[in-house]
Amino acid sequence: MSLDTKEVGELLSRIALKDRSAFEALYSLTGSRLYHLLVSIVKDEGLAADLLQEGFLKLWFRQYSYPIEYPWAWLCQSMRNLAIDELRKARYSKEVSVSDPMSEADKGLATLENGAHPEYQKLSYCLQALTPEKRSVIVLAYEHGMSHEEIVEHVKSPLGTVKSWIRRGLMELKRCLN
Repeated sequence: MSLDTKEVGELLSRIALKDRSAFEALYSLTGSRLYHLLVSIVKDEGLAADLLQEGFLKLWFRQYSYPIEYPWAWLCQSMRNLAIDELRKARYSKEVSVSDPMSEADKGLATLENGAHPEYQKLSYCLQALTPEKRSVIVLAYEHGMSHEEIVEHVKSPLGTVKSWIRRGLMELKRCLN
């Protein structure tokens, strides 16, 4: 089942007007995917469920309009930020091997692929197409929630190089996914 991003945008606009049915529809449409995204970041199903609930509550109580151009990306990024904030609050310090940071990401993507979502299968394919350096820094940043400075220490490369790898890797992912 493909996600209709236009529908997500329309639902977000209605939620800004406190439309309860739109809120319920958005949860039904996106809840499972967002939950899996959160599980892939925090590695804890209970915490992911709590964060999903917190994220949707924040969505309901916000008093401003939502970005309409990329509503699904905005929603995913909001949930990702919530998860990373939670990990940092808990001083999350899971050790990741620099030589193979993809091993953990591959496990997470395999779990998502088993959910039969074509988007996740394509994301996995596109990640594998990246160079090892770009793939590693993207996984460290987005899968493990590391800051740029933490990645610099982890991969022993200059900050500018790490930022370039992330930016170029994200651009390549965007091209591949489109």
